[in-house]
Amino acid sequence: MKSLLTCIIVIFCINNVIAQSQTDTIAIKKQLDLIHERDQKTRKGIDSASYIKLIDSTNLLQVETLISKYGWLGKSFVGAKGNNTIFLVIQHSDLKTQEKYFPMMQKSVDISESRPSDLALLQDRILMRQGKNQIYGSQVVFNKTGGQEFYPIEDEKNVNQRRAKVGLQPIEEYAKFFGIEYKFSDK
Repeated sequence: MKSLLTCIIVIFCINNVIAQSQTDTIAIKKQLDLIHERDQKTRKGIDSASYIKLIDSTNLLQVETLISKYGWLGKSFVGAKGNNTIFLVIQHSDLKTQEKYFPMMQKSVDISESRPSDLALLQDRILMRQGKNQIYGSQVVFNKTGGQEFYPIEDEKNVNQRRAKVGLQPIEEYAKFFGIEYKFSDK
């Protein structure tokens, strides 16, 4: 009888732990949904762009708190959208923050918990901010005439091969999104 009671208590405790972790995951996913919404509103012109720095810093504070508690939040923990939200917040942060979390994201990609395409975008953003050529051609800048153009690309003739390996569309298609008629440079 005593062992049956012990078994029941253990099962009850395990069920509570499982239920608690599911509740926490649900709460984290909801939090990430709100962060994603805030992150994208200013970038889609729904909210005032004048608040973008405040929104980004608030989002980053929340994401860093989650990462410090759980590590890089992969797809199996927070779903694809939650994982993408973590990436977006880091992508929209300063260079120091991007460099800090890049290795964590790389490990997450290595175990198929994050998308290689997101890592490629982050890597290009970091390289651009370091004054180096980008690898995947994901970063667009304004030129002197106010038009948009691609930030310089390393080994440009092979960029579409690299893009395909990480799940990105050909650069010519990507360019259309920015209204750029893309032609490979003669370099």
